[in-house]
Amino acid sequence: MTSSERAPWLWLALLPAGVAAVAVYWMTMPSGPDAVPQRAASVAAANRSVTLADTGLGGSVSALPSLAGVDVPAGPETDAHGNLRLTRALRTYFDYFLSARLDAGGAGALDQLVYDDIRRRVPQPAAGQAWQLWQRYVAYLAEIQPQAANKPLADAGEGTLNATQVGQLRALQATRNAARHRLLPEVATIWFGDEQAYDGAMLARLEIAAQPGLDEAERQRRLAALDAALPEPLRATREASARPQAIGDTIAGMQAAGRSAQDIGAALAQVYGPEVAQRYQQQAQAEQAWQQRYDDYAARRAQIESFPGLSEQDRRQQLEALRKQAFSNPSEALQAAAVDKAMAARRQTR
Repeated sequence: MTSSERAPWLWLALLPAGVAAVAVYWMTMPSGPDAVPQRAASVAAANRSVTLADTGLGGSVSALPSLAGVDVPAGPETDAHGNLRLTRALRTYFDYFLSARLDAGGAGALDQLVYDDIRRRVPQPAAGQAWQLWQRYVAYLAEIQPQAANKPLADAGEGTLNATQVGQLRALQATRNAARHRLLPEVATIWFGDEQAYDGAMLARLEIAAQPGLDEAERQRRLAALDAALPEPLRATREASARPQAIGDTIAGMQAAGRSAQDIGAALAQVYGPEVAQRYQQQAQAEQAWQQRYDDYAARRAQIESFPGLSEQDRRQQLEALRKQAFSNPSEALQAAAVDKAMAARRQTR
């Protein structure tokens, strides 16, 4: 086997970037559960003819599989006059239910579930106000869902957006913000104010990056000035969103320099904390074990490829049987086949 076939983390380098990114995301993801809001279907009051009894859930939130073991967030509260308190926590409460919309047995059943839970928590008039807010929130999500499909994608070669595409994103943001203020006027700022400010700052960065005629020094100066003007919470959010890329760059740079997994783990622990370092070490150990199995497999594969007298069909059948024997996990077998193909292509270009 050649030295190039023994390069550590080689399969990650040869597979598509999205596959490699999973490993970095795994190292940076939070260790605890985090309910992620999902896009909802449009719900009308008439659809509430479907009840939880029809779904077999019996009105229990804990009966939904995707919500099992997850605490219900703080829900509707009343003010001193019995009206609904308008808080950011309300959106989290609604998102909690939306994350289980598939388990609920349809839009009408989810609607009923929220309606019943609101009534258990607060009396009128707060209950009716929360219910109306839920309906308008679902209508808002249904309205912006098609817009997301029109989002421009970065150029596959350069990974950047041009000025026209950034302008399209700016228009989409304006349309979404208008929908928020039209359908959810009383909570638009409470629920989306920080998010809207962050999106605006990120669009400003994209506009600077896409602006023609700027030399690199001026571009970096403008980006630094934009970062310095961000409020502290937004700056922290941006740094958190950039963290996976920074970790990936650190790992790639140290690997290119020939540093060991122990050195990389120590550097990650110093900069990003022990949890990231531990996850990297686990990933590195799993990759080392896979690489050892691939090395053994590649040695036997080379013997089959060089064995004289085999027909092309027999050789192909023996190689497939060897791969299945060495990698019983189908995903690992596909991974090995991808590395085989990339190695063959590299040998042909030499």
